[in-house]
Amino acid sequence: MLERRQVPPKLATWIQDNEADILLSVVSFAELQFGLDRAPATQKASLAAWLAEIRRKLAPATEELTEPVLIRWKGLLADLKVKNRTLTCEDSLMAATALFHSHIVATHNQRHFEAAGVQTVDPLA
Repeated sequence: MLERRQVPPKLATWIQDNEADILLSVVSFAELQFGLDRAPATQKASLAAWLAEIRRKLAPATEELTEPVLIRWKGLLADLKVKNRTLTCEDSLMAATALFHSHIVATHNQRHFEAAGVQTVDPLA
């Protein structure tokens, strides 16, 4: 998303329609920060300002990685091992957070979360 200059119209509409129910994983913020840290110097200042505003705006809606979530994550990793399936570390942490809190994951990459049994919605569909 850091590369995008504009939000896709379907996503913008979906966000507007669901804004009151949107929660964001602290993992997403870490991924955004990682991308910002590697962005071209010419874009860093504007991206840093954007990310700071998003962090401020979504602070009350940010799901942290608590000990109970991490215990659920370890259980998820064990379940995936039995199924001979894997997820990236980031996706598995977000999946465990969603499973623990009974959240729905909004993602265009629904296939990534199938093995975890996470309910998903594609905001771009």
